[in-house]
Amino acid sequence: MAKSSPPTQAQSLRRHLEETSRDLAAAQAGFDQTADRDLLEYYLYEISALRAKHTYLLRQMKSLETEATS
Repeated sequence: MAKSSPPTQAQSLRRHLEETSRDLAAAQAGFDQTADRDLLEYYLYEISALRAKHTYLLRQMKSLETEATS
C-alpha cells in the first residue's frame, strides 16, 4: 500500500474554503427556516463569523498564488 503525501498548503486551503462554504450555506438555511429570536441571533453571529473566515481564507489563497507567481 502506497503512502499518500500530505496535502499541500493550497490543497488544505481549498478544503477549508469548501468546508466553510458548506457551513455558511447551512447557517443561512437555518436562519431562513427559523422564527425563534434566540436562534436568529445565533445564526446571524454564525453567518458573520463564517463570512469573516471565508474572507480570510480567500486572502490566504490569493497570497499563496501571488507567491507562486513571483
